[in-house]
Amino acid sequence: MKGHLANDVMIDEVSCLFGALGDASRLKILRTLLDAEEAMNQGNLAEAAGLSQANASKHLACLVRVGLVTRNPEGNTVFFKPVLPLVSELCELVCGHVSERAKASYHALR
Repeated sequence: MKGHLANDVMIDEVSCLFGALGDASRLKILRTLLDAEEAMNQGNLAEAAGLSQANASKHLACLVRVGLVTRNPEGNTVFFKPVLPLVSELCELVCGHVSERAKASYHALR
């Protein structure tokens, strides 16, 4: 890890990325986009993720700003998709870690 976080600028960028992942609504948006396997417009994405349009808009702007989601306008509609393979690999890594911790906690209680 030492070589990857070589300077304060890199640490600030990584902090912004992890900060974006620290919100349940943004994680729901990422899950929805990954499950869809194709770009989605904001309205469909908000509905599928269980968010209001305004809330989805705010969170999508954050995800685009940190580079986890791309924004592609087509006519009057804007489509969003996750940056692959980064998002899927990151989610898989973190979910695997959470799953292993849950298993360890379960086995410790037995």
